[in-house]
Amino acid sequence: MSKVPEWFLQELRQKVDIVDVVSDYVQLRRSGRSYSGLCPFHNERTPSFSVSQDRGMYHCFGCGAGGTVINFVMDIEGVSFQEAVIVLAERAGLTVPEGLGAGATQPNTKQQRHREAHDLAAQLYGYILMNMSAGVQALSYLEKRGISRKTIVDFRLGFAPNSQDVLVSALRRRGFQDEELVSCGLAVEMGNRIVDRFRGRIMIPICDKKGEVVAFGGRTMLPDGKPKYLNSPENDVFHKSRLLYNFHAARKFIRQQRTAILLEGYMDVISLAQAGISSGVASLGTSLTEEQAKLLKADADRVVIAYDGDAAGRKAAIRAIDILQGAGIDPVVLSIPDDLDPDEYVRTYGGEAFTRLLGRQTMSVVQFLLDDLRQTANLVSPVGRTDFVRSALQLLAQRATPVEQEYELRNLSQEFNLSVETLKEELRVFTKQNKRHREQSVERTAQSIAAQPLERAVSRASTELLKAVLFDEQAAAYVMEKGLTELAEPLQTALLAQLYAWRLANPTSDPSTFVDELEDEPLVQLASSLFFGDDIPEFSQDLLDDYVRTVERHHLEEDYRVLLRRWIEVEASGDTERAREIKLQVEQLQDQIATLKLPREQNAGGVKEAGM
Repeated sequence: MSKVPEWFLQELRQKVDIVDVVSDYVQLRRSGRSYSGLCPFHNERTPSFSVSQDRGMYHCFGCGAGGTVINFVMDIEGVSFQEAVIVLAERAGLTVPEGLGAGATQPNTKQQRHREAHDLAAQLYGYILMNMSAGVQALSYLEKRGISRKTIVDFRLGFAPNSQDVLVSALRRRGFQDEELVSCGLAVEMGNRIVDRFRGRIMIPICDKKGEVVAFGGRTMLPDGKPKYLNSPENDVFHKSRLLYNFHAARKFIRQQRTAILLEGYMDVISLAQAGISSGVASLGTSLTEEQAKLLKADADRVVIAYDGDAAGRKAAIRAIDILQGAGIDPVVLSIPDDLDPDEYVRTYGGEAFTRLLGRQTMSVVQFLLDDLRQTANLVSPVGRTDFVRSALQLLAQRATPVEQEYELRNLSQEFNLSVETLKEELRVFTKQNKRHREQSVERTAQSIAAQPLERAVSRASTELLKAVLFDEQAAAYVMEKGLTELAEPLQTALLAQLYAWRLANPTSDPSTFVDELEDEPLVQLASSLFFGDDIPEFSQDLLDDYVRTVERHHLEEDYRVLLRRWIEVEASGDTERAREIKLQVEQLQDQIATLKLPREQNAGGVKEAGM
C-alpha cells in the first residue's frame, strides 16, 4: 500500500496513542480494557465503536469500519496512506524519512497539478480584484454588500474579467497544457481553441478539508445573468457532494461548540464569518448530502439549519433534517424574521443580533414541521382545520417525544377548542399504527436473519482460524500444513489467502502491520474485528483440528444437500442408472461427514460450536 519504511511505521505505532487521536473526533469512555463511543462513520444511538489502546486498533461492530490509527486518519480526514502517516508523524514529533514528504503531498501527479492550477488561479483572480482596473466594479460591489477588504483576503475572493483567455494564457506560461486546464475545469473548448470557463464573475474559491483550492463558485455581475452562480465541474479532485464550503476553516469552531450552522449560500457564510460567527458552512449548490452530513458528524452533535424562509428554503430544510437525523445529528431550524436570509439579516442588524437570534428563534424539528404543515393548511374551512389537526397528530406520533407531545397537544387544544383528552385519544390511534408498522419491520428483519444459512459453529471456527494465523506464528504454520484454503464465507477465504502470503513473507511481524498492508476496505474491516472480543486464546493442535474439521464438514454438508436434491430430481425423471450413481456419491459424503464428527458431538443431533 505504501512506500513508507516498515521501521518507521513501527516507531510511529509506538509513539502514537490511538485513543488520543480518536478522542479528537469521538467522545470515548473506558469500557473494560477498551474504550467505546458513538461511531463517527455511521448513525447510531448506542455505542458500538471500540478502540483498543493495547492493540492500537479500532472497530465498529455496527458498520464494520476498523483498522489501525493510520486507517482511522485516512477515513476521518479523507487522505491517502502516506498523508495520514505524515499527519501522525507531525503529531508525534517524528521526522519523516527523506523523500516521504514529497511523495505524500503528491500521491497523484494529475491531482496535484489540478490543485496547483487552482491555487494559481485563485492568486490571479485575487490580484485582479484588488489591484487592477478590471476588478474595480466587482470590488465596489462587494464593499457595498458590506464585505471588508480583510474578509476578501481571508476568503481569497477574486474576479474573473470578461477576457476570454486571461487565465488560460497565465497558466500556459506556468507550463500547463491545454488538456490539463480543460480536464480540471478551469477552461472550456470553444471551436479550435480553449477559453476561460469563468468570465465576468466574482470568484469564490472552494477548498477541500485541508484548505487547498479545488474548485470555484463564480457569481455573475450582470443583474439578469444566468446562472447566478456557476460552479466548477466535478472531477477527480472535486466532488461537490462530499465537500462543504468553508468546512476547513469552520471545523475547529464547530468542534469547540459541537454545533455547526448550515447555510444555503457562499455569501451567507462569508457575512456571518465577518460578523464573528465562524461555524457556518454551506452545501455547494445542491441539497445536503449524506456524505456532507458524515463530515459534520465527526465534529458536531447539533446543526442549526439557517436556510432562507421561502418555500424552496423550507423544502430544502426538511430534506436536510432527514439526512442529519440519519447521520445521528440533532438538527434545529432557525426562524429568521422579516423574510430575510442570513446575509441580509447580518447586514441589517449585525452579528450580535444574529447571535441573539440563534438563542431565541431556533425551533425543534417537530415545531418546524408543524409550522410547515400550517403554511399549506386551509384553516378557514372546517374540513381544512380537521385535516390539519389529524396531520399534526400523526406527526406528533411519529416524531415527537412525550414532552413535545404534551406541549403541542395543549397548544392544539387551545387553538382549535378541542379537549386535550380527545386529542390524546386520537394520538393513541396513530401511535398504535406506528408501533404496529415498527413491529412488522422488526419481525421481517428477524426472519431475514434467521433465514441466513450460515451456522454459528462454522462461523466461529472460521473466525478463530483467522485469529490463529494472524496472532500465532506456530498456529499459522500448522493450519497451512493442514492445507485449509476455504472458510465459511468468501470474504473470510479471501482474508485467509492474504494472511497466508503475509505470514510466509513476515513470519515474526506485528499483526497490526498486516492490517496496514491491506488495500481492500472490506478486508480491513474484517481483519480489524479480529482484534476485539475475547482475549486471544492459546491455539493447541487439538483445538485447531476441531476448527478445521468444523469448517471442512460444513462444506461437505453443503455439497451433500446439493447432491441430495440432484438425486431426488434424477430419480423423479426415471433415469435409474444415473440416480444409482448419485446415490452412491451421497452415501460416500455421509461417510466422510461422519468421520469429521467431533468426539463431544456423538450424543448430539447437530453441529455444535468447535472449541466452546
